[in-house]
Order: sequence, then C-alpha cells, then structure tokens
Amino acid sequence: MQLLLIHSDGFSWKINEKAVSNPEPISDQILGEYTTKESVMIVFIGVEISDIENTSFLIEKTVLELQRALHDVKETNIILYPWVHLVKMAPAKPTDALNILQALHSQLKDDSPNFYILRAPFGYYKGFSLKCKGHALAERSKEIISGDRISESIEVTAAITAEDEVKSQFYILTQTGDLIPFENYNYGDLKDLQIFVNYETAKDRSVSSPPKHVELMKQLELVDYEEGSDAGNFRILPRGYIVKRLIESHVLEMAIKYGAMVVQTPLMYSYEHPSLKKYLARFPARQYIVKSGQKDYFLRFSACFGQFLALSDSIISYRQLPLKIFELSASFRREQRGELAGIRRLRAFTMPDLHTVAIDMPMAKREFESQFLLALQYMNDIEVNFETAFRMTTSFYEENKDWIVSMINKIEKPILIELFDSRYAYFILKFEFNIVDSQKKAAALSTVQIDVENSERFDIKFTNDKGEVVYPLLLHCSLSGSTERVIYGILEEQLRQMKKGLKPQIPLWLSPTQVRILPVTGEFVPYSEEIADKLEQINIRVEIDDRDLSLAKKIRAAEKLWTPLIFVIGEKEINQEKITIRYRKEKIQQFQTLEEVITYIKKHTAKKPTFLRAIPRLVSMQPIFTREV
Repeated sequence: MQLLLIHSDGFSWKINEKAVSNPEPISDQILGEYTTKESVMIVFIGVEISDIENTSFLIEKTVLELQRALHDVKETNIILYPWVHLVKMAPAKPTDALNILQALHSQLKDDSPNFYILRAPFGYYKGFSLKCKGHALAERSKEIISGDRISESIEVTAAITAEDEVKSQFYILTQTGDLIPFENYNYGDLKDLQIFVNYETAKDRSVSSPPKHVELMKQLELVDYEEGSDAGNFRILPRGYIVKRLIESHVLEMAIKYGAMVVQTPLMYSYEHPSLKKYLARFPARQYIVKSGQKDYFLRFSACFGQFLALSDSIISYRQLPLKIFELSASFRREQRGELAGIRRLRAFTMPDLHTVAIDMPMAKREFESQFLLALQYMNDIEVNFETAFRMTTSFYEENKDWIVSMINKIEKPILIELFDSRYAYFILKFEFNIVDSQKKAAALSTVQIDVENSERFDIKFTNDKGEVVYPLLLHCSLSGSTERVIYGILEEQLRQMKKGLKPQIPLWLSPTQVRILPVTGEFVPYSEEIADKLEQINIRVEIDDRDLSLAKKIRAAEKLWTPLIFVIGEKEINQEKITIRYRKEKIQQFQTLEEVITYIKKHTAKKPTFLRAIPRLVSMQPIFTREV
C-alpha cells in the first residue's frame, strides 16, 4: 500500500464521474462533495494487488503508522482519500481495494476514538483542492507492505502540491500578437484548434471507447495488442517494424546533422541515487518497478536520467557549447488503465530524446528556435495537420513576446498559449505540436522545453571563459514525439481524410511496401521478379502478389493495405516493356516505363531514410497476422 500524507489548511473534493463500472454508493457517511477549512491530515492511498495477501496485518501496520504521523503533527482530523496514481506495481481490483479501504477506515475509528475520520468515495474521478501547511512534516510518503518493514518512499509531494496550487490561464495568441482569452476567441473555420482548446482546458484524459486508429493499425498489419504483457504494451508486426524504423532513422539523422552526439543508456535506475531522488520528486510519474535482490529500480520514462548522469561525469568547456546529446530511448510509464488509448496513450514506447547544454538564456533561446524549426520540418515530413501550444510563465511571455510571435508566424496560424502565474515545473518555456484525432482528443508529438533546474540537481557544470564553474541551462527536445504516437498521428490523420471522401495513405517514404506487383497469372511472376530486383537495387521496397487469385482480388488486397504504387504485369506490359501503374495519391492509372516510375519515387522520397523490406517478397509466403486478405 502506498500512502501520501499532506498536512493541510482545509480540503475539499467533488465527484465528477465514474472511474469504475460499480463505484461505491454515496451515502450519509460517504459524501459526494465535501469542504472543510479546518486543519486536517489528508492520506492519499494507493491499494496494490499485493496488499490482498495479508490484509489484517497490513491494516494493523497502516493504522499504527497513521497514528504516529498524526501524533507527530498534533493533528486529530484525518481524511482517507483513495488515489490509484500512487500505485507502484499493479493496482488491486476495485472490489479488493474498496474492501481494504473500508476495513482500514473501520479499524482506524475503533483504535482512535478521539480522531475525526472521514473517507472520500471510491471509484470516481474527483476534483480536489488543498493547501499544504509547508512545515517539515507536512509532506510525507510511506510504503506499507505485508512483511516486516515500513519504508520511506520517494518524496514526490512537492511537485504535486506545486502543480495543484499554481494558477494558469489559457489564451489564443494570433500571428499579429493579439492575446485573446480562449472563451472569447472567434474560431471560425479553425475547428481543430477549437477541439484542441476544449480538450486542453477540460483536462479530461479518460477514454470511453476504443480509439478509431486501432482498427486501422490492425487492418494494415502494423501493430496489435499483446495479451501476454501488461496493458499498454504492444506487439509491433513486420510492416509496423518497417514504419517504426523509418520514423526513428529520420529523427536520428536529423539529430546527427543538427550536431548531436548519440549515446545509449540503461533502461532502469535506482531509487536510491541522490540525483534521481531529487528528479523524481520534481517530476513525478507512474513507474514500473523492477526488483533486483533487495533493491527497487524503476524503468525509465525518458532518457533524461542516463544522459544527465553522463553529462554530470563529463568535463565541459564553454567552447564546446551548445553541446547536444541524443538517444532513441525505450521508455515506460505506467499510465492509468482508464487513460490507455491504443497507441495514443500507452505504457511502453520509444522516445527520441535530445538534450542540449546551453551557456545562458540567449543561447538557450537560439537552440529552442532551431529545434522548433526542426520539429516543424518533421511534422511536415509525416504529412499530418497539427495544433500548437506554448506554455510559460506570464513574466517570461511579457519579456519575450516578440520572439514568441516570430515563431508562431512560421506555422502561419493561431496557437493555444497557457500562462502560469508562477513556475511550478523544471521548465520555464515549452512548446508542443499536437494531433487532434477522430475522438476529439489530442496528443503531443514534437516538444521542446527550456529546463532551469536540472543542471544543478544532477551536478552538470561547465567552465566559463573566466575559469569559473557554472551550472548551464538544459533543453529537452523530442523532435518527433514517441515513435508509436507518430504512427497514431498518421493513422488518425488518414481517418479524417477518409471522412472527406479521400483515399487514406501513408507517406511514400514511410509506406511498408512502396510497390506491389500484380502478375495477371503465374506465368508473369518471373518477369515481375526481374522488375522487383531492379527496384530493390535502389532501395525501393517491393512485394509480388503471386497468389492464385483474380486480378480484381489482388487489386483489392493491395488497396486494403494502402499500397502507394500498384504495378500490373501481363502480356501487354512484357511486349511493350512498360508497366500499367496505379498511383494511389494522384488517383490515376498510367502506362509508363520503369524509369519514369523510378523518377517519380525518387522525387517523392528525396532526403528521406530507406529501410530493407522486412517481409517476404512473395505474398504467398507471408503469414496473415491481422489483415483480412
């Protein structure tokens, strides 16, 4: 059981909606809405699946720990508040969690008759507010286990409290520099911007139905669910692997050309490392826990840990700045199950992480703008529409308004801007390019942040031109966003195109198969092989549908996989040494030479990475994973 104890001047909660199918009924003892201005200890509780093994012993230990904590701060009012976000491993089933919470409530009342004890309802999304007292014992976290130890957990409360208390306002910032409250803006034809603003201001990340892109990712044999793993961990199929590698190769090449050094760092890190303790307290996330011997480790949710530790062990001179370091990092974040949504929001993903060491704010701003433009290029390369958000403190905006507006002019449309009254996070400025999907949800792809805290936290230093040791500024950058989410973005974009009556397609450079050759009968397969050999010599991915099917069925099968170029090979094509070709994007059919087709492909894939065909060339040799034909 995970506990987060906050000693607060007042507390309130209010039910918003169900979080589980059968939440606890509201009653005179279990209130749907509550407010107090009295001093109170709030105990946020995450019940884990392991807690059901020895419940009575667990509750006894928890009661003793809560009594001790209340005695320490001389408090007699206590609120038990279920909060699944605290769970480190796996949450208990809702029925088990409720039983444990009820038993804990009852035992605490029996053993502590002088306390005023209240329990918040279980099974709902609730809004709450608190005001932490801020003394030495006002924020504590505990881990209670069904064994013989009570261990102090990582102190994550500072960041959570700061984020809860900070106030922000949302505006629309126009290309002319007008700052308009979002509710007063005339969106006109900017429907996606309006959907994005509604999503951001509502702050509701839950999903009630499967995302639309899930059907497409299976139909195209890109990604599938993996029942043998934890929810949010997906199976990447051969065609999806090609797309994934191309996405990653492109962002890797962009980072290297930008001047980044490439590293590879561990997947898991110790909770006991002093720098990591401080970082996790400032950037709380839901970690997967790995036990090695008697020690707990967490799977990384970004490449920050490894890159920052490497930089802290390095000798850096001002002459080497800006210094850039890059990694394609397998990352893990244990999102709530109710928030998982296909490959939009998942628990295991690949994140391209670029970090930049900058001397001062002028250098940080120059690199921020350069990375903004690189991210803009990437979004254009994957051919998706997007909405932009900038987030910063009001004071930073007022000091840098002209510079912010100059970047907005590069994307040629208004953006959402969120201004904070004070800085609560490690960054002072960030931007995101966001996809708006068919469920009227949004997800960030590219992002850059200026970090003003972590160089000191990780002891990253450089020697300036006066020989002084100085803490630099750091930039966090993901030029593309996670690989899986890029695939999601492309599929959702094509769902929108389909609603307009257009043929869906993956950009030619990213398509798993760029050319599918359809021999009219088996006798034309050898000639089709000759054509495929010529194309593959110049890194064009080709497959041949050699199955004993009618031409109409072969065409339909190729269309279902969104094949960009379909060749038909028969007697006429061999005799005239030309190809009947169907261009999906242009929706036309041509009778052309192979050289003309190659010229077209080269034009539309210039300066993009290539990758080998990772599936059998002959369709008859390909197993069926999830596609229909």
